[in-house]
Amino acid sequence: MPVVQVAGQSPKAIVMQMIDSAKSLRGFTAVITKTERIKGELVKQISRVKLSRHPFQLYLYQEYPKEGVEVLWHRSSTKALVNLNSFPWINLSLDPFGSLMRRHQHHTLFDSGFDLMAEILHRELARIGTDTTEHIAYQGITDWQGRPAYHIVMDNPHYHITTYRVELGEDLMSIARKLNVNEYAILELNEEIDFYDDVEPGQEIKVPSRYAKKMNLYIDTGYMLPLMIEVFDAEGLYEQYEYRNFVLNPDFAANEFTGEYPEYNF
Repeated sequence: MPVVQVAGQSPKAIVMQMIDSAKSLRGFTAVITKTERIKGELVKQISRVKLSRHPFQLYLYQEYPKEGVEVLWHRSSTKALVNLNSFPWINLSLDPFGSLMRRHQHHTLFDSGFDLMAEILHRELARIGTDTTEHIAYQGITDWQGRPAYHIVMDNPHYHITTYRVELGEDLMSIARKLNVNEYAILELNEEIDFYDDVEPGQEIKVPSRYAKKMNLYIDTGYMLPLMIEVFDAEGLYEQYEYRNFVLNPDFAANEFTGEYPEYNF
């Protein structure tokens, strides 16, 4: 893969700028279209999201496929407040790491912003080091939903499935963070594992060697934030995240992440 300089910068430097921009955000609102492969099928969800980073607080209103579902996380909470907008017509308090909220989801609600992907990319760039020739390339500036975006392709020709021996105190989430991979991918690779904590020390499990075989990044040339991220494994598209209607660093109301906020239906 040829490394092309972009206005005096390498594609690696552009990705690093994106990571820095993500880390400097105080919060945002956006419409997020999430497409994730679940048991061999691509599943789409469209949500309006409000997110504060410090402290972490989140409100999500699902537009598709179940319009009206709301999820709220307040900094003082231990559970997420969920309005299913359907039977039993009551608000639920759910563990963000529990089976109901993790069911058919690649990530937890705490990964709704850019922090996790920024950390994944940062660690992947550290692995690549200075020799980026076969790993990262600039594909030009493209129009994405009316905004110009740098198109960066990251390839990992060494992506494969390997084995890992579980250590004391580990679960799939901690293993995934340690290896810089996706915990849901580990769960699907090991049919004998029922949930993220269903492993024992000494157990050998299958894991991906890297987070992705290939990633497409479309980075807004002004915001220096991703407008779309596509992640591929050996089977094809694994997950895709699209962001539109950004409002960066908004001034949220004092009660905007509580069930009493008048625009919500809790």
